[in-house]
Amino acid sequence: MSRLGDTIRAARLKAKMTEKALGKKCGMAENVIKDIESGRRIVSDEQAQRILKVLGVENPVSTELEVAAEPEVKLRPKPRAYVLPIEPEAPQKEAAARESSDAWLDALGGVVKRVPIIDPEGVVIDHVLTPIVGGKIEGGAPDKVLYYRCPDNALRGFRVYAGDLLLTVPSSKPENDRLMLVQYKGQRIVRKLLRLDGDRIQLQSFDYEFAAVVAPAKEVQILGRCVRLQRTL
Repeated sequence: MSRLGDTIRAARLKAKMTEKALGKKCGMAENVIKDIESGRRIVSDEQAQRILKVLGVENPVSTELEVAAEPEVKLRPKPRAYVLPIEPEAPQKEAAARESSDAWLDALGGVVKRVPIIDPEGVVIDHVLTPIVGGKIEGGAPDKVLYYRCPDNALRGFRVYAGDLLLTVPSSKPENDRLMLVQYKGQRIVRKLLRLDGDRIQLQSFDYEFAAVVAPAKEVQILGRCVRLQRTL
């Protein structure tokens, strides 16, 4: 659970309210409140303030939403690997090290997975060792999940910054009020979605100001649902 989720849950229990009752007062669904409390859903500052205000939590900005005030994380170029001078026996040592590494990963194959990190062009730029629980990674098949590396601060208002990694599980259907990885105009981007009448989808971003683009659903290919944020230091 997140600090914000812990705070909301504690305040809700203190107020003797159910998730359904709290959601009704805040204009949200019961499952949204449950996802927020468990840390599975990323919410905007405005939504968090609305919930905390209903629960009567005082001065939430400075005490509970400190992550919203974190400094901007600038993209840094990936460091170039340092190559040691090759000794005569180096090829044999390198092969032995590679075999040892492969054997270690094979032994942990049912416990961890090297999950790829992709950029907006879909190019794999790195990997992250991620635990497997019950044969799944956050409910997705281990060989289907991926991390998306945010290239800019287009989601700053949703507390997602440049350089952050979003763990994404496969999904082909748009979900309201959810950060999702989509293919739009030849680029892979993450946006908060909202389904509109007329078979249209609103793609929401939030840098210094809220912005939205409305597109026909057929022009937006849904690739996955973002389920976890990993911040790089």
